[in-house]
Amino acid sequence: MSHWTKVKTKLRELEYLKKSLTRMGIAFQEGNHTIKQYGTTEKAEIKLDDAVGLSRQEDGTWAMVGDFYHSHNSSLRKYYGNNKAFETDLGTAYAVEQAKGQLEDQQFFCSENEQAKVGQDGMIRMVFERFA
Repeated sequence: MSHWTKVKTKLRELEYLKKSLTRMGIAFQEGNHTIKQYGTTEKAEIKLDDAVGLSRQEDGTWAMVGDFYHSHNSSLRKYYGNNKAFETDLGTAYAVEQAKGQLEDQQFFCSENEQAKVGQDGMIRMVFERFA
């Protein structure tokens, strides 16, 4: 049975996407890659490993393509059978990086909890300060 998956996201900014992957501890390669499993082939501008990549869609968003089952990376393999967890984890990391980037553009800098861990209540706490 095929495990091929395509997970659509609402993520658009490549800069924040790359920072999100780094925050998640997932190594990646940029370029023109092909992810191929079960006779299905998808282009991927970001290769996470031979089995999983991220592909820019026509609407400017990114989609995960491939198969977590065949991944040799434990950071990716843990998402096998749980695409929603990958979507949530990536979305959370993206939101943190986007907020951080936009606040830094306004001269605010993170002064506490740079790693932005998710608490037991599901909330992320980061402290930003602006120095005049």
